[in-house]
Order: sequence, then C-alpha cells, then structure tokens
Amino acid sequence: MRVLYDVPKRPIEESPPSWRILTAGDHPVKMVASVNPPPERVSLRDLAKRLGLTHATVSMALRGLPRVAEKTRRRILEEAERCGYRPDPMLSALAAYRQNKRVPSYHGHLAWLHNYDFPASRLSQTLLHQNPYFMGAHHRAAELGFQIEPYSFRDVSPDQLSAILNARGVRGILVSPLDRPGTCLAMDWEKFSAVAFGFSLASPRLHTIISAQYRIALIATRKLHELGYKRVGFLTSSAFDERTDRNFVAGFLSGSIDVPADHQIPPLSLKEDDPEPAISAAIKKWIVGSGVEAVLCSNSFLPFVAGTGLAIPDDVAVALIGTPNRFPGFAGMDENCFRVGALAVEHLAFMIQHGERGLPEIPCYILVDGTWVDGASAPPQA
Repeated sequence: MRVLYDVPKRPIEESPPSWRILTAGDHPVKMVASVNPPPERVSLRDLAKRLGLTHATVSMALRGLPRVAEKTRRRILEEAERCGYRPDPMLSALAAYRQNKRVPSYHGHLAWLHNYDFPASRLSQTLLHQNPYFMGAHHRAAELGFQIEPYSFRDVSPDQLSAILNARGVRGILVSPLDRPGTCLAMDWEKFSAVAFGFSLASPRLHTIISAQYRIALIATRKLHELGYKRVGFLTSSAFDERTDRNFVAGFLSGSIDVPADHQIPPLSLKEDDPEPAISAAIKKWIVGSGVEAVLCSNSFLPFVAGTGLAIPDDVAVALIGTPNRFPGFAGMDENCFRVGALAVEHLAFMIQHGERGLPEIPCYILVDGTWVDGASAPPQA
C-alpha cells in the first residue's frame, strides 16, 4: 500500500531557521526563531497544467479509474510524486460528503473468488441468503455503485482465470473464505486490487479483513465462566485450526489460564473425515469422561454435538462461535460476518480509487470485534 505523507520535499538543511533578538531598550529579552514558510501546496489543476492534461483526466488517474490509459496513468502518478502533490484533506472530505448525498452510479465490477461445490444455477441465491460475508459485501457494494459476481477457480487455471476477469472488466477481487486451508492462487495479481477473508489463502498474502477470532474465543470462554460454568471445553479440528490460524483455540486457552488447574479441559480435536456417528460418539465420551459443563464450538460442529443424544442445556450447555442468531435459542459469539463483508468492500473500493493494484509489500489485517448473544442453550448457573 503506497502512503503519501504531507511533508515538504525540500531537506531541512537547505532552509535553516534564522534567529533574531527581541530587545526592550538596550536590553535583550529573548531569541526567537523565524522559520521559512513551507512551499505552496501543488493543486490538482497545477499538476494537470504541468502535464498538459485536463483536470478531469488527472483526477480520474489519481482515483484509479479505468478510463485513463495505463501509460498516461503511470506518467501522472510519477509526476505527482516528483512535484510533491498531496490531496487536500478538506476538499477530499467535502467531495466524499457530496458523493454520499448522491444516488450511486455504476463504478465497476468486483469478483467474488470461491471454490464452493454448489451448482452454478443456484450459487448466487445461495450466497445471498446463506453466506453472511457475501450478503454484507453485496449490500455495501450496491451502496458504493459496484456489482459483485461470483467466479469459481475450481476448474480453471490461474492464467485462464486472470484472462476471464480482465476480459470482463473486473477491477477488484474479493477472495472469499475458503473451505480448504493452504490454498494458493498464482494468478496475475498486478492487474487487480484485491483483499481476502481469513487465513485459508496461504499464497499470495493480501490485505485481509476478518473477525477478531482470538478475542472472540477469549471473550466467549470468559463469558461462560462468568455464567457459572466451571468446566468449559472447546471443540476443534486440525482443518479448522489451520483455516483460522489457530486463533480460536489460542483465545480459548488464554481464557482458561485463570481457571483452577483441576477445572481446565484440553480442547478436543476432531477428525472431520470420520463418519458423523463416530464423531458424535467421540464428543459424548469427551463430555462425559471429562465432566464438561459447557461446550464452545463453531456452528459447523453443532450437528455433531446434537448427535450425542445429550440434552441441551440440561446435560451440557452449548455456546456457538459464528452466527448463533441463525440457530434460535443458542448463545454464543456473533462474528459479525455481515460487517466483515461490508468492510472488505469498503477497503477494496478505497484501493481501486487510489490505484492500489498488485500484491502489497506489507499486508495489513483489519479485525472486526464480535458480539455476545445470550441464549437458552447456556443459561446462568445458580
């Protein structure tokens, strides 16, 4: 990400401060530094005049709009850097205010890259009604004047995918949460602005928008203890840990540090490839054998817990991590996935408007905090 700093380009040594002595009669009072004034700000119109281009062309190039030829855009960016052009923050704020008051016009096409195993005929409707990340992204994109379309990379090569996206005028890419950890996408990233969700994309490293997974598990664990549950257990799997960079399990372990040693329960790591009855049997054995009073797990593990035959919350309390509101009566931490999706589009739109394409030199991570949801599945203990 290229950041422009509002500082004079001229070295300090070339314009040292001059000193003058204030006097009262014949007696000196104090010495005062007289610093040379900073150089005048180079405006957008000044930059356009230097280049012999129109004000509109320079403005579009600096905002990363595709209507300016790549050669012209690079020339404008190089001259802006050379002469020390910096956007006026007050004028930028005024322009943003005016833009927000208008009905958004169409600004471009965004790609939602995924590897879902859904029939293409019902993919968009499935995403719009069942995937909160996509729902949030789709809603915010419409507000900003962008259109999102899903693209699968399951059956195409990276070169084919790059060519397809470029031919269809895609300017920004959202790499969706992927079901397989360690995924690599070796496509031509230099043509696009891109952000990713989560840690399942191993390569390349992009700017990433994600829920604050460590804090979410930490807060959930502490909340269950505050509700009176002494022996809290955490369900996980090796694939789940890898997809989440072990943030959830780390948060749970941190939340258990202050618990007496005889109440601490090691996390149970499941084998997701095992048959569902075998997984449920392993969970039941763990709950009964370890005396687990409350289970903390992601939404995806809930069917396995239900398959144990244990009554919730009479036999064991359950708190979910993810979207507990989708399961009426269940307590847990809402990851605010809708907000994560919306924020990803906001950041991607910023990158497009500022011409930030290709792989970032230093990837940034934006974390969205979770929200505790009370529910009958984990009631307060007397």
